[in-house]
Amino acid sequence: MIPYFYTAGITLILAWMIIASILIGFTTLKDNPKAFFLQTENTSNNNQSIHTPEADINVSNQPEKQTAFSIIVQPFVESNFNQIIFRGLFLLFIWLLLFLTIPVAFKRLKRFKFLNLEFEVDNIELAAIETVEISGTKARLMAYFTGDDASGRTFDFLSQSTIDFKEVLEYFLAETQLGYKNHPINGIFTYKIYNSTAPEKLHDLVEESKESGEAAVCNKIDEDNLLKKSYLIFYFPYNHTEYITVIESYSYSFDILDKYLFELLHKTISKNLENIEYMVALTNTNESTNVE
Repeated sequence: MIPYFYTAGITLILAWMIIASILIGFTTLKDNPKAFFLQTENTSNNNQSIHTPEADINVSNQPEKQTAFSIIVQPFVESNFNQIIFRGLFLLFIWLLLFLTIPVAFKRLKRFKFLNLEFEVDNIELAAIETVEISGTKARLMAYFTGDDASGRTFDFLSQSTIDFKEVLEYFLAETQLGYKNHPINGIFTYKIYNSTAPEKLHDLVEESKESGEAAVCNKIDEDNLLKKSYLIFYFPYNHTEYITVIESYSYSFDILDKYLFELLHKTISKNLENIEYMVALTNTNESTNVE
């Protein structure tokens, strides 16, 4: 949210400059239309001075000495409109300086230059460790899907000798969603499961997954844009029914490990359901034989 907060501050300063300039323009146009286009002479300071009659006679007889500062610089600086511009530029400079120095204070720096802002941060080792932790977490999820615990949980969905594939898939997707949300992945996503048809905007990704037999990934180009989403789509047919799993995220970009993980999830659920249903059918057959 920092880029959006930074942009909002710049927008607020520019809006103040525009509104203040418009108000001054209306006031000047109402009181003195000529001053709206031309810089008029400011005589207020002369009117406020108190002199003796003798001094007034001497001053009137001597012409006022004009300098380059009084002719060019002074009217430019004393203009209310120009003062608004100067104040706005000063506020923009302070706002920029804050967002350049505050984030730097939270980093371990080796080199820093104020104007060029050339600095090096020793976070290469931390990034490598974080990558290993993320990969390890996804590997543990894969191991969980193929383990006995997942098979036992799948068996709990047995109802009248059958198990609903979509119901089991939604359960494990919810567990995966919770695992991704925590450290170190910190990947928040939502998911939907469609039968046969998906939204029209995802048609190309669905066809890509259908033809390749693998998950299709489409990550947004600008990761800081919170108005766009990244997608992971997987087409999976099971028991004469087509399932399309759509996983989308505003803040997380999917990689190849995510593709393997969700593909493995679908295939493992399918295998567990087939084994459980076969075992139930075999048990019912044996019971019928024993009864006869």
